[in-house]
Amino acid sequence: MAYARYFWLLGFTLPLLIDTAGAAPDVSTPPSLSAPRDWTTWGYDQERTSWNRGETTLSKTNVSRLKLKWTAQVSTTPADAVLSTLTAPLVVEGASTAQGSKNLVIVLGADDTIFAVDADNGKPVWQKSFTNSYTAQRPANWLCPNTANDTPVIDKARGLVFFITSDGRLRAVSLADGGERMAAKDFVAPFSRSWSLNLIDGVVYTTTGRGCGEMLNPGLVLAGAAQAEPQRPGPGGSSNVLPDPGAISAMDVHDLAHPEASYFITSTGRPSGAWGRAGVAKTPTGVITQTADGRFDPAAGMFGNTVIQLAPRLAKLSDSFTAPNWKQISSQDLDLGSASVLVFPFQGRTLAASEGKEGVMYLLDTASLGGTDHATPYYKSPQLGNDAASSIEPGQGLWGAMATYQNPDGKRFIYQPMWGPPSKSVPAFQHANGPIPNGSIMAFEVVANGGAPSLVPAWTSPDMIVPDAPSVANGVVFATQTGEQTLQQQKRPPDSPRPSMAAGNAFRSTPVSNLILYAFDAETGKQLYSSKKIINGWTHFSIPVVALGKVFVVTHDAKIYAFGL
Repeated sequence: MAYARYFWLLGFTLPLLIDTAGAAPDVSTPPSLSAPRDWTTWGYDQERTSWNRGETTLSKTNVSRLKLKWTAQVSTTPADAVLSTLTAPLVVEGASTAQGSKNLVIVLGADDTIFAVDADNGKPVWQKSFTNSYTAQRPANWLCPNTANDTPVIDKARGLVFFITSDGRLRAVSLADGGERMAAKDFVAPFSRSWSLNLIDGVVYTTTGRGCGEMLNPGLVLAGAAQAEPQRPGPGGSSNVLPDPGAISAMDVHDLAHPEASYFITSTGRPSGAWGRAGVAKTPTGVITQTADGRFDPAAGMFGNTVIQLAPRLAKLSDSFTAPNWKQISSQDLDLGSASVLVFPFQGRTLAASEGKEGVMYLLDTASLGGTDHATPYYKSPQLGNDAASSIEPGQGLWGAMATYQNPDGKRFIYQPMWGPPSKSVPAFQHANGPIPNGSIMAFEVVANGGAPSLVPAWTSPDMIVPDAPSVANGVVFATQTGEQTLQQQKRPPDSPRPSMAAGNAFRSTPVSNLILYAFDAETGKQLYSSKKIINGWTHFSIPVVALGKVFVVTHDAKIYAFGL
């Protein structure tokens, strides 16, 4: 029924689109005094702040003593067409296993194998592999590799790990031994690019974008006629492939015996999908995400370059914000899809920070994202990067995800990975670490300016070759230089033939440098640590995970690294 429900929903989406009543008044709360020490979802928490508020071991005074504690090689075979061999790691404290209580690192491999290794020594605890019975109709490439892509989510209370395999099915396995605890449930189209899962009030959410999934049409399922499930890819295949719609998907998993899926369609194909790696973030009234380039036409169910807030379980579209210059953003491929929304309290409100390749940050009040016209932000920054308005050659602007932190004095900061140099429009930063022509982590203090928020440039990191999403813990910002190749195709003479797909995949997966783990003072940007050349590999679409006194990173060659004191 999963894919029939896509079309059923598409037919009934339009009445929901006109329900744009403002969200309920915001209720902001300070960080929990009993925040967990582990890291059980992408970005640490449901709001995607990437701030581990429970980490107390690593600090400004000792992080300079970080050492490589262990390296674990897992069995997933790297491939040129698959840039993300492993998902970002998750860390859970005190899982009950056959070997006793264990701190575990969980990663999902692109080959549909989920791994649990001991967080203290890197030794394997268990692994489980799953078979995709469907045959892809299109060859794998680095944009659509036909593999698992979603960072899982851990339900610690029930001892479960939820994840989506390449066949589009949601699975739940035991933290204890990897045994299946729920019958696999059709959730998204096979071979979709599904992004990091979030578990909120018993509902698993994901987003899909890039139109990579494959849905076959044995007779179009019309609105209201959702009894028959469309045929799925199988041996022998078919050329009758429907567009994979951009969608926000939800699965109620309160009752593992009877999970229930629901969907909100953001587009009828690749344009306007949501491919920010954090998926959705939690707000006081529902969930929020942002979409990629494409047409903005709500009446037709198209939401290009839009921040979307939905009620729990995707019951309705509750609010939205679309930049007034969305046509320009779409025409120049400067979409919001390259990044993700994060949510945090400020001055009695709950704000959502949004940015993408364009290099302009919006701070949105989740109680009214874009005002009465859905196009007026609470705050719009000056240009922060990407003066050249370049999205690909070479890539500039914000790619990845932001992080946020509030220091003990109540000062709020936002940290972002910026490809390329800062904009000439951004005011001078209070602290700098030299020229940054290739990229950097940029830090801004969020201040009240006449009641509304504003950004004060705080510091920039040293020059980084392709910086990625940062994380924060105990007053320290951790970030990685990924070292990956960002050009989408090799430069060649005008008259030369276009390279084959295999050659293009090989070029895209050839790094330009190595992964370097950095640590910075969260308030001043002072460099506290660099791993330099300890790691020879590189990574794509990941994040340094800080938990239980260690920092965990993964690389393209299917290795997990743990740094500690």
